[in-house]
Amino acid sequence: MKSENEKKDEPIKSVADFISAVMEMNKDGKKPTAYRGQRNKTWHFIPKIFRDDGQYEDEYAISRDIIIPHSEEFRDDSCMFDRLVRMQHFGAPTRLLDVTTNPLVALWFATEETPEKEIKEKGEVDAKISAFYIQNEREKYFDSDTVSCMANIANLKIEEKKELFALIDSESSIEEFNGENVVKKLCYFIGMEKPNFEKNINPKDLLFPLYVKPKLNNKRIIAQSGAFFIYGVREITDERRNNPIRAGHLTIDYSSKRNIRDELNSLGINEGMLFPELDRTAKIIAEKYKKVAL
Repeated sequence: MKSENEKKDEPIKSVADFISAVMEMNKDGKKPTAYRGQRNKTWHFIPKIFRDDGQYEDEYAISRDIIIPHSEEFRDDSCMFDRLVRMQHFGAPTRLLDVTTNPLVALWFATEETPEKEIKEKGEVDAKISAFYIQNEREKYFDSDTVSCMANIANLKIEEKKELFALIDSESSIEEFNGENVVKKLCYFIGMEKPNFEKNINPKDLLFPLYVKPKLNNKRIIAQSGAFFIYGVREITDERRNNPIRAGHLTIDYSSKRNIRDELNSLGINEGMLFPELDRTAKIIAEKYKKVAL
């Protein structure tokens, strides 16, 4: 994404400040498509599987090891993108990055409390809300062929992914690219979910993140007004594209996080609403009625 400078106004200190800033963004002629809140403004937009902890090399195994013992959970997922969404839901590392179409939901995530250990090591850091302006050609639905191509890269082993991305970098023709064995294997996985898929992948389609509208088939996605960015090639950033996704940013004052959370709660934006699953609700209710030991 092409990050623009953060607004030079004072950091956001209340929900009212935030709503005012969002309305100003809407006055620029184009309303943001999606938002993302991060409790640390220095963090980059990187899917969990791509972060520096070695999990990327094991993506092929991760996507299988989580499904094997929980096959029933994944039974109704008809494509790899659906499986990635469910894996993301349960906290597994994937090539997806969560976003929301509701700016107040993004604000809730941005005001997450910073762990004490992190504060001791790095001090308090302001949070950030990013607003994304998605071009039409970068916006896809869950059943898009291009989304299937990118999602199924997760089914390739690390050596195969390296080979695939080397082919993309070589700028071979579409015909030459699709004649390679690793591309044929990718097409095989895509064909498992789309029998009529035309085996004619444009390598450039695998380079840059896409904004994907998912199925509204689980409570959390509905509650969080959720959507996703899906990433293809790890080593290529969106800034290399001629028309990268534009992103504007707002800074959230770290000392105002708790106050903002309280204000959001009064508006019905809270953990119970955003995480409506039974196990999470039970935990919240248990905390609510926990009695202080005498």
